[in-house]
Amino acid sequence: MQSKKRNAGGSDPKGFDSIVSEVFAPIYPVISEQIIEQTGKLNGYCLDLGCGTGALGRSIAKLSDLHVTFYDQSKEMLDISTNYVKEENLIDRSSFRMGDVHEIPLDPNCMDLVISRGSIPFWDDLDKAFSEIMRVLKNDGHAYIGGGFGNEKLRNEIIEKMNKRKGGWRNSTKDKFDLKKKTLPKVIQNLNIGNKNFIKILNKLQ
Repeated sequence: MQSKKRNAGGSDPKGFDSIVSEVFAPIYPVISEQIIEQTGKLNGYCLDLGCGTGALGRSIAKLSDLHVTFYDQSKEMLDISTNYVKEENLIDRSSFRMGDVHEIPLDPNCMDLVISRGSIPFWDDLDKAFSEIMRVLKNDGHAYIGGGFGNEKLRNEIIEKMNKRKGGWRNSTKDKFDLKKKTLPKVIQNLNIGNKNFIKILNKLQ
């Protein structure tokens, strides 16, 4: 199961919010545009897994008519997400659920789009997590899971800023993603995807 102690957002919500808003903010509109362009999903229901401050889900909502469910194991992060959603006048197309990625409390085939950026290093059981993602996706649904910075320029800028904040930050985060990348192909291969478009990985995870 996910552990709040291992999740930077869950253990330090205010600090995480500061990093997202001051350093990572430019990537979310870019990634959202890429997702919308490649999936064509402009209507229906979107699930933002491990949403943190809801930055990616909010950006998706601004570019579409999708209803976004912000999902996180941390009540504090969901509170921050809720405040941002209200400030940005997105509340009418938003809902909030607290829970674990390994047991998503939603009906089967209910989501048109599932997104998650930066949460996968904290998923302990990829088989179970991706099985849950597939279960809640509609047959023509898409999932975008992983890391990524939108483009190389943004990646370089963010790595420089984060390394100034936390020495060696890039190496530590890359190690976490590399561990997942080694096992992910087998996880996806073992899934009974059927005719679902299902899964693409954002910028090869990181």
